[in-house]
Parts: sequence; C-alpha cells; structure tokens
Amino acid sequence: MAGVLDGVLVVDLSEGIAGGYCTKLLAALGAEVIKVERPGLGDPIRSMPPFKDDIPDPETSVVHLHLSMGKKSITLDPWRATGLDLLRRLIATADVLVESFKPSELMRLGIGHELLEREHPRLVVTSVTHFGKDGPYAEYEGGELVDYSFGGYTFLTGLPDREPIKAGGSQAQYQGGLHAATATMAALLMREATGMGDRLDVSISEAICYAHAGMSAYLNNGQIYRRVGARLLSDLPTAPYPSTILPARDGFVHVHWAPADPSLLGVLTETPRLSEPEVWETPRGHADEIDELVSAWLSQQDKAEAVRKAQEIRHPFTEVLTPADLLEDPQLQARGFLPEVEHPLLGAFRHIGPAFVMGETPLRVERAPLLGEHNVEIYCQRLGLTAEELSGLRERGVV
Repeated sequence: MAGVLDGVLVVDLSEGIAGGYCTKLLAALGAEVIKVERPGLGDPIRSMPPFKDDIPDPETSVVHLHLSMGKKSITLDPWRATGLDLLRRLIATADVLVESFKPSELMRLGIGHELLEREHPRLVVTSVTHFGKDGPYAEYEGGELVDYSFGGYTFLTGLPDREPIKAGGSQAQYQGGLHAATATMAALLMREATGMGDRLDVSISEAICYAHAGMSAYLNNGQIYRRVGARLLSDLPTAPYPSTILPARDGFVHVHWAPADPSLLGVLTETPRLSEPEVWETPRGHADEIDELVSAWLSQQDKAEAVRKAQEIRHPFTEVLTPADLLEDPQLQARGFLPEVEHPLLGAFRHIGPAFVMGETPLRVERAPLLGEHNVEIYCQRLGLTAEELSGLRERGVV
C-alpha cells in the first residue's frame, strides 16, 4: 500500500542530524528521498560512533543506520562544474529540496533561494541550519551544545548548586528535524491548493527554544525556572509534586503525583504522613520530605512492581528503562516499535520505528543505503547518463 507521500521526490543535500531526521520522517511517510553525499566520505553522520564491533566503518555507524533509513544514496561533488550541472538536473525533477548550507555557501554554490524560486516555482525548499538564514548569527558555526545552550535549555539542566549541563543525546538536532519535517508537510499541502512551492527557514536553536516551557513562564509573568536536578522545574511551594526520579531496589522510577488525588501517595506507600492535607497544600514546599518517605518505600520495591502498584491506583509512575529493558518491553513489542530489517553487511538487525501508526497508509521501514549505492539508478536510469559517462565522472572524483 502506498504511503502518504508516495510520488513525492525529495533531494536531500543536508548533512548532520537535523536534516537527516527531517528526511528520515519524509521517507517513512513514503517519499522517495535521494541523499546526495560526498564522494568517498559520505555524510559526516557516517563517521559518528558507535560502530558495529567498535570498528570505524562508514556503513555501520549507528547514527547513519538510524537516520538514513529508507533513503537512496548517490555521491556527488556539487562544487565541480559537472557536479553542479548534475545537481541542477536532479533538482529540476524534485518536489522538495532539503539543505543545511549557510547562506553564503548556498550562494557560492550557485543555487540560492532566489534562483530556485525563479527556476522551480513549485519546489519546496527546506533549509535546516543552526541559527536560520538571516540575522547577525546566520553565518556562525553551530553544533548540538551551541544550539542547546543558545535555545536556553542548558540553563534548566543540572543540579542547582552546579554548573549547567546538556541533556544526553542530540535533543536540539532532533527538534530541528521534527520542525523541518512538519513545515515541509504543511508546504506540500499548501502547494496542492495553490500550485506554488515555498522557502522554509528552520533554525535548530529556535526549535529547541520553542519547546522551552521556562521561556513561556518568563515571557508571561517574569518567573524564572532554575535548575533543580531531576525534579519538576517550578519551585513555587504550591506547585504540584512529586515529579522526580528516585531509586528503587533494581533501578530507577519516575515518581509522579496523582492529578485526581495526590494524597493517594500515602495509600500507595502505606505512609499516613503522605495523605495529610498539610503536605498537599504546599506539595513542592514538602519536596525533601516527600522524596525521603517515597524513597524508603521504593527501597523495598522492584521498579516494575512499584510502577504496577502505582498505576493500579492512577498514580502515573514510570520505570526508567535501560536499552535492554526497552528491547524486552511488552508495550513496544505489541506496537512493533523495534522492527527488524536486513542489511547486506550486518544481516538482520533491529531499528527504532516511528512513534505513530497509520492504519490506512503504513509507514515504510527499510534499511539505510550503502554509500553511492544508487548511483547507477539515479544517474543512468533517471538522468540518462551512459555507463561510460558515469565511470568517467567517478574517475575524476565528481561522483
């Protein structure tokens, strides 16, 4: 059955996680995504560890295997005249172009937004950069720590008496990619109505700031959320609590109040003090006491058992799952969230699937491509080059 974006051709010129995540989502929705990579090197994500067996290999980077699922890979050097001509010919066939160049780089390459709009008015161009295409920082260098800090989230992360830290992983990059994919889908819908494409300018640092509830609090009432470790950000005495992570006998549990009746925490833990009205008049003001009493109960519980007991009385506790836990989790297994795919070098292995299910248009789950795996298909079968011409381009380092 065809996907939602069946028939949509995406040319992916982006490098890095944010653009890669955007086009991963588009590919899962059925778009044909042609990833343009550097000859011999590929996208820098291919050099990001970890690798299978800890042996660096551009085909077995876990980041690449995750982000490049369902795409086609061609190699091309667009900074050479012949390469730029091939790129322009490919763009002329596309519905969407995703790129991550700084504004000056795109102009030097010769495919600036004004030219693309003039030559391809139906093309949706999605730019995913650290600071956006305009403003005084448009040419600045960026990265995950830069974006996370500039977006304001670093100020909230860590212990109150220590320096700010960054959350694990690449949260800013994935937020940028998610915004880019959402905007691209909206632009494609608008094109259906108007016949015209659009130019989308996504700032990764703004995307992580957009998810920043602390900024909304400051803008609306001047309240400044501060670092509180694992606890709920607000430190107002009347703020809801608990919302924190505490140790159980065999791991950790996210402990959360019951919205319908927080005093049920006393029933759950068999601790009368946690059912007293005084505690729940100012729950955040009693955070230390709540943590101490709940921790004493949790020290006698396995994390799964503690969560089961809490959920039975509508307390939204959650296990802090390890990667091994996730693989065995019955909820994820029931939803097919960790599908298995075949790879020519790795054999069968499991991937992280999309977080949504579409009943009428199933999502596409396919392996990541080898570097340049689709050169013959795209250059010869799609653009009409002969095998001899492609071989000559390869010898000259154009592809």
